[in-house]
Amino acid sequence: MAKQDIQAPEQEETIFTIPVSRLILWLSLAAGAMVLIVAIWAVTHNRYVVTVDVRSMDAPRDCWEDIDGGLLSREREAKRSRAPRRSYLGYCGAVLTTHGAFALPETFPRPWLGQTRADIYNRLHRGCRYDLVVTADKRPSRRDAGKSRRNRPQIRRIMFSYPC
Repeated sequence: MAKQDIQAPEQEETIFTIPVSRLILWLSLAAGAMVLIVAIWAVTHNRYVVTVDVRSMDAPRDCWEDIDGGLLSREREAKRSRAPRRSYLGYCGAVLTTHGAFALPETFPRPWLGQTRADIYNRLHRGCRYDLVVTADKRPSRRDAGKSRRNRPQIRRIMFSYPC
């Protein structure tokens, strides 16, 4: 009789009785879910919708402040199309509303989410009411009108324009 080769069936590698291929799949899905959760949180954190009446527009249409550059950005000089009439509003000015002063996003770099500075500038008119999406440390209210803030709320998008 001839000898037969009997091979033992291959066994999958396991860690804590879980097959390695399945463990890699679940860990990859968990890591992807965590990245998605952090991205959603970053986009929605400190964003508020407020209804305001625009009292005055004291900001240039195009403006950006200088930066020193860094790992992912290069150095650039400040530029603006005109200086604001009120110097205390800063280099790029602000939109004065019933809820205080709001900053517009810088022209460069273009924001990933939201509207550009030029779009917002063209749509805002004195004496009109708007629903604005703003990023701020706390929700802006009517009590903030006339107060000076180090970090002004920044307009990200005009949600709705009421008839003027």
